[in-house]
Order: sequence, then structure tokens, then C-alpha cells
Amino acid sequence: ARASGADIAKEIGGVAAEVFLSDSGCERWEEFGTKGENVVKRVPRTSWIDDEGGVHFSSSASSGEDDDGSTQKKQEWVVKNVDTLIFCSGYDYDFPFINKMSNLELSFPSGERRVQPLYEQLWHAQYPSVSFIGLPHSVVPFPLFELQANAVVSQLLLQSSSLSSSSLTEKETEGLIESQVVPLPSLQERMEKARLDATSGGPESPGRVQDTHFLGSHQWDYCLKMAKIGGVYDESMENYIATNKALYDRSGKERKQILPGKKDKYRETRFQRDDKNQTYRIIYSEMEEEKSTVS
Repeated sequence: ARASGADIAKEIGGVAAEVFLSDSGCERWEEFGTKGENVVKRVPRTSWIDDEGGVHFSSSASSGEDDDGSTQKKQEWVVKNVDTLIFCSGYDYDFPFINKMSNLELSFPSGERRVQPLYEQLWHAQYPSVSFIGLPHSVVPFPLFELQANAVVSQLLLQSSSLSSSSLTEKETEGLIESQVVPLPSLQERMEKARLDATSGGPESPGRVQDTHFLGSHQWDYCLKMAKIGGVYDESMENYIATNKALYDRSGKERKQILPGKKDKYRETRFQRDDKNQTYRIIYSEMEEEKSTVS
């Protein structure tokens, strides 16, 4: 269960008697808090549902070793009398405004969470004047989308200037030259890159089709690439992206300390950016205050 699954479990936990958060990364039944307070339970992957409505959860065949060095055996748990099942399995991409009459080859089958053929997860590989901003997931969205948008506009302006210099003002033309916009490669290169991306399963290995547009920790290199293509890459941009990464890593570390179903206190942390030094200063942190009180 990624962030959305944990968030949904937290919301439901405020009104439900019990919530079972089934997570493929979990290998045993986990309960948090004191008896009567542990509404959300984290359990392994859902394996099957029996005829009586019991939901079965199973650990993997070999989940490492116990403290005494013995190999852990596959385990199974079952929960009965479950009222509702919610599938936190992500979203499909859908473009209802693109159809057979659009004369645009674009594939986004249900269940795959993959759009193709795309160059750099953004431009249609064959028709780069068509772009899809906002497809990458597991990212800090708005800074990344802004860099994508800037890259798209820069390429459109660059294309316009090559087709007709009179279509741009002198100031716009000078701006393109000074910004060092990187032109997109040839059609053949774009199509080949799109093919490789569509079959790679994302940046992690081994990959899955559903993770084609997953970036996670790879988003920073992608942001730098977008900045270079868009002609806005310089030292200040590199510092800006590095500071975003530092903030992202800090928030992620705090988030992992929060038990499932509990308040997302990490969201209350306030920072002051120091882009020049690629770092930040914490102005307020509810979690740090609690640690100080306990100590």
C-alpha cells in the first residue's frame, strides 16, 4: 500500500470499528497502539476471498529469518465478517477527448497505467506538438509539472522560430538563444526511446508495466533533464531542485515514523528554504516538540 492506501485507511479509521491495510510489503500481522485504540491493522498481501466472505492474507513463501536464525515459513491469516473492500490499486489514465476520429495513435489500456508512445513521458513521440503534462506519479507534483510545462512551451517556441522567424518577437527569439533550449531529437530517436520506456517497467528493476510512469527517487534527475530541455538549467535551478529533494527526504523520513491510522503530523512541519546551500531550516515541527517533551 503506497501513500494513497495509507491515507484512505487513516480516513476510514476515524469511523470504522476495524480497518485492515493489506500491504504487499508487509510480512506479518501488525497492530499499533494499546488495545481498543489499534483500529488500523497492517497485514500482508490479500491472497484470496473464500465462499463465506472471509478475506485471507498471506506472507511470502520465504520472508527471511527469525531472530534465532531459523527460516520463517509462509503464514496465513483470515478476517471474517468484512463489510467493505476498497481497492487502493491506483488509477488508470484516460483521455476521453482522444478517439478514432483524432487520427492520433495513443495507447492507454485499462489496468496498465501506461501511456504510449511518449518521449520522456511527456511528448507524443510521433507528434511532439501534442504533450501530456502530469503523467509521472510518486513525485512532488507541482515543481515537476511546472518544469514539464516550461519544456513544452520552449519546444513549441523553438519549432515556431525554425518554421517562421516572423512568428516570434525579437525579444522571444533572443530569449530562446540565450536560454540554450535543447531541441528534441529526431523522429526515429524519439520513437525508439518511447518504445524502450514503454517496455522498461519504470526506473526500478525488476519493473512492472504499471510502474512505467513511476519516478520516486528518480524524479530529481528527471527534473534536471526537463530544466535542460526547457533551457532554464543553471546553478540556481540545480540548487532549487536539490533543496526540493532535501525537503522530500525529510518529510518522507518523518512520514515513516507515523503509525498507520494516526494523524499525519509530518504535514505540520514548517520549513525555511536555503536554496543557495541546498538545505533548509525547520521553523516548527510538532514531531520534534513531542520528542523534546518525552526526553
